[in-house]
Amino acid sequence: MASNKFKTFFSPPVVALGEKKEKKKFSAPPVIIGGCGRSGTTLLLSILGAHPSFYAVKNETGAFLEWEQKKINGEITEVPIRIDRLYRYILTRRIPPGVSRWCEKTPGNIRHIENIIKYFNGKVKIIHIVRDGRDVMLSKHPKDSEKYWITPQRWVRDVKAGLKFKGHPSVLTVKYEKLVKNFHETVQKICDFTGENFTEKNYPKEIMDWTCHTNIKKSRSWRKSVRELDSGSIGKWKKPQNRRRAGELLKDPKVKELLKELEYIK
Repeated sequence: MASNKFKTFFSPPVVALGEKKEKKKFSAPPVIIGGCGRSGTTLLLSILGAHPSFYAVKNETGAFLEWEQKKINGEITEVPIRIDRLYRYILTRRIPPGVSRWCEKTPGNIRHIENIIKYFNGKVKIIHIVRDGRDVMLSKHPKDSEKYWITPQRWVRDVKAGLKFKGHPSVLTVKYEKLVKNFHETVQKICDFTGENFTEKNYPKEIMDWTCHTNIKKSRSWRKSVRELDSGSIGKWKKPQNRRRAGELLKDPKVKELLKELEYIK
C-alpha cells in the first residue's frame, strides 16, 4: 500500500518535469523499438545509439507495457501507467548536445503498437525487428540452462503482433539478418524512415564505427561487451547440435506458417 502512495504522489511531478525536459532537449519524434526477445532489439538500439541525432535510453523502461483508461479533455483515452519510468531516466541523465530524439527499446513494446501510436498522436516511429524463429528459440534461459528462453507461442504471438502494422507509416519492419549482412543499406532505410536522411557522401562517421561511438556498450542480453557484427549469429539452427531443436519447432504448424510468411522457409 505504501508503494502505491509513493507512486501516486511522485509520478505526476516526474512526468511533468520529464515532459518539460523532453520538449527542451528533443525536437524530433521519438523512436521506439520492439520485437520478440532474442531478436536483436538491443543490437539495434546500440547501433542507433551511435548516431549523432539519437539518444539511446540504456535501460528497458517498460514504460509502454501497462495501460489504463483516463478521461482527458472529455475523451476516454489509453495512457501508459508507468511513463514516469522513461521520464525519470531522462531527468537523471545528461543529454548530449546535438541529439534531436530519444530512442527506447523494450521487446514487449511490440504488443502495444496501436496504443503507442495513439498516445503520441502519430508523432512516433516504431521499429519492429524480426529474426528467424529457429535461431530465436535456440537461446537458453539465463537463469535455467535447461530451459529455452523463448517459447514457440511467444515468438508467434509477438511477431504477429508487430506484423499487423506492417506498412503503417509509423512502423518499420526490419529483419535481423539484413541488419547484419546488409548493414549500411539497412541503416540507411531506418534513417530514411525516421527522417534522418543522408547519402553515401554524408554518411555519419559515428555509424561507420558504431561500436566505439554508441552509448550502449554493455547489456545483460549479451555475454560479452559490444562487438562488431558477426554473420555467424545467423543460421545457428543449422549446426548439428541444434538440428533436433529446429526440427521440433517446424512440427508446430503456427511456427512453420509464420516462417513461410517471413520467407525464412519455402
